[in-house]
Amino acid sequence: MTFPSSTPASSRPTLHGNYVLLRADNLRLLLPQHEVGSLAYLETAPDAGDLPGQFLFRNDEKLAHSRFVALSEKMRLMPDFPVERFVYTTLGHEEDDLLCWCWSQVQILPESEISPQYLPPVLRSPGSPITRFTELRGKVVFLCNARQLRQYALDLPN
Repeated sequence: MTFPSSTPASSRPTLHGNYVLLRADNLRLLLPQHEVGSLAYLETAPDAGDLPGQFLFRNDEKLAHSRFVALSEKMRLMPDFPVERFVYTTLGHEEDDLLCWCWSQVQILPESEISPQYLPPVLRSPGSPITRFTELRGKVVFLCNARQLRQYALDLPN
């Protein structure tokens, strides 16, 4: 899918830096690498937690204090844990390390050059952290930051 842009590619600003591509099924998010914490693999799917959309490992001493979440393609918490999510990361600052975000794929993109385009207003969702996108290997990838993603997905006030 390619979106027309009113700004010619030659005049769009290019971003340089280290990024992480986070994939949740068909949702592809690009975040600055410094906003994505440690990465680990899940050996089994977590159990349903006490709160809708949060999952936990009740019988795993190492992970017992962590809560796991998985995003839908609309960037909302999924009520059931998707079995194809086998890798997780933390997002944001150290105090958020107890919340683990589960992904289908995590890929580090060091020293990247990205030329984002603004998402046309008609395609923006109210309150969404997504305002820009780019194309990466023939796929649409949405740029955002950890704070905005957390606020939107967890339905937190601004």
